[in-house]
Amino acid sequence: PVQVPVTFEDVMVYLSRAEWDSLQAGQRELYRDVVLDTYELLTSLGYPGPKPDILYRLERGEEPWI
Repeated sequence: PVQVPVTFEDVMVYLSRAEWDSLQAGQRELYRDVVLDTYELLTSLGYPGPKPDILYRLERGEEPWI
């Protein structure tokens, strides 16, 4: 069987502004933590892709909705 590398886009869940606005503060923090942890895990496994823009937004404390 051929193995295809997993990309960040394969596992990322993007939220719309309406979805983001409907989250409570704790849910927003959990979303940030999960997204950052997921990227860290992928890079530890050799993910070669560029760092996605959403990560820069989260690191700067900006809202990640698209």
